[in-house]
Parts: sequence; structure tokens; C-alpha cells
Amino acid sequence: MNILINQQSRDIPDQCSLEQLLIQVLGIPVAGLAVAVHETVIPSTDWPAYILQPADKVMLIRATQGG
Repeated sequence: MNILINQQSRDIPDQCSLEQLLIQVLGIPVAGLAVAVHETVIPSTDWPAYILQPADKVMLIRATQGG
């Protein structure tokens, strides 16, 4: 199925959870990461059970330190 990740089209497996997307598909570290789907932040505790749907719009936001 196809979704948008940070406004870029990406094909992912059907029945893919947010956790699977981040760890298995994208291979990115999840520490300090916030994820929103359709502009709604999804708590990290919900990532394993949150199943993505075709045409979902996912925004990945990395916390940075600054001053």
C-alpha cells in the first residue's frame, strides 16, 4: 500500500503498524521521535497496535536540542 511520509510517497507492506514502519521498514532510531498521522500525534505506547491505512499521511518529527 502507499502512504505519505513527510510528504514523500512510500510503498509499505499491508497491515503495517507504526512500530514496524519505523523499525523494520525505515530502520530509524525511535528515541526522541514523535509521530503524527493526519496531524494527530500518536503516543509511542500505541505504535505497535496502530495499523496504517492506504493514503495515510505520516509526519516524523525528531526532537533536537538547542538554545
